[in-house]
Amino acid sequence: MVGVGTKIRIYESDTSDATNILDAPLGSARPVTKRLLVDLADLGLDPIDNIEGMTWGPPLPTGERTLVLVSDDNFADQQITQVVALAVR
Repeated sequence: MVGVGTKIRIYESDTSDATNILDAPLGSARPVTKRLLVDLADLGLDPIDNIEGMTWGPPLPTGERTLVLVSDDNFADQQITQVVALAVR
């Protein structure tokens, strides 16, 4: 929808200390922890409104992994198709 806007943030999540709520009441549950990897609004890209695909790409020589995102234009003049590659530590 034009003019509404979206926020696209990618998080790393860790479930290792979280409670399996099938085995415990919700009141005593420990949540999943998460760490913000990137807020796409901080990258200076053209506005992205519909990330539709995400996959790991090849490792970089620095040891980082590439994370590849794709958005399409939905056949709309107001949108663009973008491929974004990020380095993830």
